[in-house]
Parts: sequence; structure tokens; C-alpha cells
Amino acid sequence: MPRNAYQQIVHDYYVDRLRAISAQRDEELRSIRTRRDALRYQRKVRRAVNRAFRPRPPRTPLNPITTGVVGLEHMDIEKVLFESRPGCLVTANLYLPKDLSGRAPGVLAPCGHTNNGKAGPLYQQFCYRLARAGFAVLIYDPFSQGERDQYYGVQDKLVSQNTFAHNMMGKQLELLGEWFGMWRAWDGIRALDYLLTRPEVDRKRIGATGNSGGGTLSEWLWAIDDRIKMVAPGCFVTTYLANLESEEPQDSEQYPPGILGAGLEMVDPMVARAPEPALIMGQAYDYFDRRGLTKAYRDLKLFYRVLGKPENVRLQIGPHGHGFFRENQEAMVRFFAKHAGLPCPSPVEDPAPLPDQMLWATPNGNTIVAGAKPIYRFIAER
Repeated sequence: MPRNAYQQIVHDYYVDRLRAISAQRDEELRSIRTRRDALRYQRKVRRAVNRAFRPRPPRTPLNPITTGVVGLEHMDIEKVLFESRPGCLVTANLYLPKDLSGRAPGVLAPCGHTNNGKAGPLYQQFCYRLARAGFAVLIYDPFSQGERDQYYGVQDKLVSQNTFAHNMMGKQLELLGEWFGMWRAWDGIRALDYLLTRPEVDRKRIGATGNSGGGTLSEWLWAIDDRIKMVAPGCFVTTYLANLESEEPQDSEQYPPGILGAGLEMVDPMVARAPEPALIMGQAYDYFDRRGLTKAYRDLKLFYRVLGKPENVRLQIGPHGHGFFRENQEAMVRFFAKHAGLPCPSPVEDPAPLPDQMLWATPNGNTIVAGAKPIYRFIAER
């Protein structure tokens, strides 16, 4: 094996480039003092976001099916299937509070990186807490998580884990001039389309929340879909510079193309929606470090202050490592309840997690077995 003393040279080169971009952006933010300044910066962000989140497929029939209901004391959990694009099945659970007296505010809940997706215990917990507080919550499985293993039957360990699978899909889509993040966001847009068809849901009071990869999608959906009126991403928002300095890897959907080239940072898609209600969540011992998290919050708060709504943005840092733990769940539920006009919720104990199979929307826990077209077939056909 030949020796190479320059393993870090490319990494160091990009750290230097990002530091220069970050310094230039900081100087630009320091010049923002008036509403006009803030709106001009927001227009710049929206242009970059609109360029990144392309191409978008046509809206096609969702063909939704409810395949079963889990009845609990305070809520029902419906098991739902819909098509985000023809042949692309999405599995979801809809948490509906019992005895609703009117339309409930809704919450869209993309999942983070758990192999069992929506059935992850912490994800069941935050959906349960939201439903107990009076929200209708739709949580859905991402590609290659939960019931949506896109490589079902493929004997390759490199695509059996969700992060490897996401990057496999992402690299193939790049060859077509597409971005996996848009495929992920499109699932979320269509999930929201479904949620808003429900007569139980008030379409004027919609939030989005998630953790890790679900925090990513919460921010992306917040930036591109103004039907969402409040947001609470967790354990994702930091700075691209902090991630690169710390050598933190992320999936292909977590880097929108052209954002860095436009001189922007990770929090800027949230800046585009200021001063609408936003809660940023993190953890004290997360690998997405507090330096980037607190800087992102300061940058975001600047726009809320200049635009006259500093009370609409909050930061919550829990005492744990990476994860959507109870403290952050409760902070998110309180924040959403306040901005949805619901009473401040009382704390509830962690529910016992339901078995994965109990939440399956497909008979065997896999959409490909149920007749869905895997993403690699979409790519091959294109």
C-alpha cells in the first residue's frame, strides 16, 4: 500500500472555502438593520431554494387507502397507504384524537433515520403527545425505512441500512440531473396533500416537526410549502461549516444543490419563512454541535427581530445526545399548542411503544411486496 501524507488536503481546501463563504455571509447579515434589508435577503434565499428543489413531478391521484385502525384510550391510529407518484407507495400512520368537537390542527411528521421508520419508539411518543394535546398527526415512512425498503430481496448489506440506501439512490439520481432531497420532499408534499383531505383537520393550522433526517425534511418542507404555518426541526440545524470542520457525514438529501454556491447556510431556508412561528431544537451532546446550532439560532433570530416578531422564534436544547427525547417533545408540543390556539398541554407519561407489525399499513410490512415500484426502477426507466 503506497503511503500518502496528504489525506486531508481536499478536506482542508473545502474548509477554507466554507470559512470564506461564512465570513462573507456574516458581513452581509451585519448589514441587515431594516425590514427592507431583511426582505431583500429573504428574496435571495427563496431564489436559491426554488432552484434547488427541482424538478417537481405533476400531482397525480393519491389513491389513499386506510388498511386498519389501532384503537387506543385517547386516540385512534389509522394505517394509511397513498401514492406520492404513480406506483410509489407511501406508508403512514394518522393519529386522531377521540371526541373532537371541531377541526383539529394538524402536524406533518417526517421520520429520521430509524430502520423501523414511523414505528420508532421516540416517534410514536411524540405523535402520541401531540394527539393527547389535540393535534391530528400524520407520520410517514421515508424511502428504505419502515415498510419502504426499496431494495427488498437484494442481497447486499450496503443497501440494507437506510443511510447507505439513501446515498445509493442519491448518487444514481444525480446522474439524471435530479436530487434525492426533492424526491424526499415530494413525499412530504403529497403526505400533506393527504392530511388536508381529512375532514378532521383544520388546514389553516398546520405544523411540521421531526428529528435528525426528519428535522431535515421539516426544514425543507417549511421552506417550500407555505401551507405549513409552524415548524420545529430537531437535531439537524447547525452550520455546514461546523459539520465540515467536525467531519460529520450526512445523506445526499441533506445538502440542497447550489445553497453553498449562493453564499447561504443551513438555517437560511428557515430564514425564508421568518417571522412565522419556528422552534429550533437540539441536544447538548449531539454530534451536530452546539456551536453551529447556537449560531444558526442567532442568525435566524435577527430576522424575527428586524421583522417585528421576536417572540415567534425559540431555541430548545435538551440534556441528551442525538434523539427526540421527552424534553424536546414536550417543548415542541407546548410551542405548537400556543401557536395553534390550544390550551397549554399537561405533561403525559411516555406511552408503551406498540410493536412494529401493529402499525404496518401493508400486509407483510413492505411496499415492494405489496406491488410498489422501487425507486431504482424509476431511475432505470428514466
